[in-house]
Amino acid sequence: MSSEKTPLKVRRAHLIAECEQQRGDVAYELNLLKAPVERIGGIGSSLLANRKALLAGGGVALGMLIARPKPVLALVATGVSTWKIVQKVLPSVMPVVQRVLPIVREHLGSRFR
Repeated sequence: MSSEKTPLKVRRAHLIAECEQQRGDVAYELNLLKAPVERIGGIGSSLLANRKALLAGGGVALGMLIARPKPVLALVATGVSTWKIVQKVLPSVMPVVQRVLPIVREHLGSRFR
């Protein structure tokens, strides 16, 4: 749009429309960023609601670690090894899962409606 040939009102209207489009894009992107944070907020409230059970579980785990450290340490080592394997395999598996998951959701969703 050449600024010499178009009237000021037309240029202003075009700029206003472009600004509205950019605001909409920014709002959409911001909502995408907010969604995971809001889910984490729900986890915090559930942790507070179940703090007695969590403290009891932590006490039992600490007691097992003190009373019988070998089996607990073996379990921790197994967990760490599993975590490392999952971290290596996950990048190659996720593209397949992302392609298959919508198909599975569509198939299961039709059964429950």
